[in-house]
Amino acid sequence: MLDASASTPDRHSTHPAPRHVTVIGAGIIGASIAYHLARRHAKVTLVEKHTPAQATTRTSFAWLNANSKTPYDYYRLNYDGLLGWYRLQQELPDAFDIQWGGSVAWCSSDADEIAALAHTVREHQPWGYPIHDIDAAELQRLLPQVSTGEFGGGWHSSVDGTLDPVAATQALVSAACAYGAELVQADVTGLATQQTRVTEVVTAHGQWATDAVIIAAGNDTPALAEQLGIAVPMLDSYGILAHSTPVEKRLPRILLPSGADIKQNPDGRVVTGENFGDSGATPATEAVGQALLDKASEFLPELGRLTLDFVTRGKRVLPVDERPIIGTGADIDNAYVAVTHSGITLAPVIGQLLAIEVLDGIATEQLAPFRPTRFDGVER
Repeated sequence: MLDASASTPDRHSTHPAPRHVTVIGAGIIGASIAYHLARRHAKVTLVEKHTPAQATTRTSFAWLNANSKTPYDYYRLNYDGLLGWYRLQQELPDAFDIQWGGSVAWCSSDADEIAALAHTVREHQPWGYPIHDIDAAELQRLLPQVSTGEFGGGWHSSVDGTLDPVAATQALVSAACAYGAELVQADVTGLATQQTRVTEVVTAHGQWATDAVIIAAGNDTPALAEQLGIAVPMLDSYGILAHSTPVEKRLPRILLPSGADIKQNPDGRVVTGENFGDSGATPATEAVGQALLDKASEFLPELGRLTLDFVTRGKRVLPVDERPIIGTGADIDNAYVAVTHSGITLAPVIGQLLAIEVLDGIATEQLAPFRPTRFDGVER
């Protein structure tokens, strides 16, 4: 009888699974990575300088989608991330309150806006995305409680969803800890190395040995990665969101009229911004927040004038080429970075794929276009 073990390479002999993985950053990306590693029985230390989900994650609109994501490899990663939320709901029943009502975008008679909406549909339908053009009648059927105004064109993306990003992050952290992960509140100040490996994580309150480290610290990632010779160039981009006081639950899907993005969280709060553009230096004042809600109120007359509860201004985690930066650098074998825009959508798939890469020593094809080494030798 043929001995299969004699003819099959033992990949674990050259890529031993790390006994202890340190994940730096407990936003949505770090929380997902910690969960997927712990579920694979790694010893995980999740270190966060504040509390989970209190930086960019807290200020995210949290639209789960693969919409307007190009080119195809980036679209596909987002679609896998979107589907990953369906998977997580099966793995962790009752942990996530996700609204799977899809999203609806529309505009009035502006020719450029109509063409842009049509282009999104034409671009994504050949990739299999469930998005299609709608007419005024379908818009009214999808949003009977919304005052849509003049209609020139629009689309419905039926697979999209939304959630509360803070609650989702906390659920992933809790699940990771249930599998044995340890959450540590500390500010990482350094990473000790020997030859081509990180050996210790250094904080102001102590240090510990580690077999691998994953830096998922959002906008704090570049400074830590630089210690390891990993380039993580980022853009400065800010977004303001207004959050209303809770009102009657009326929105079954995300609204994307011209110049606004509107959703309703499970707790009844309406959340709105201005189509995801950079808000620049605009301050997150009460007046700015109420103005955003007043615009949203025009589409939601049945709810009356929405009252501001709080307003957030967040710095987006936005790589310089607007594509994820995930993986190891050229010099350190056991140190990974994971920074990306659309982090809420991408969190499940990034956690899943990095667990494979770190624990099994396998370079996944989905992450191949997004390695940090693409910036090596590039003048920044």
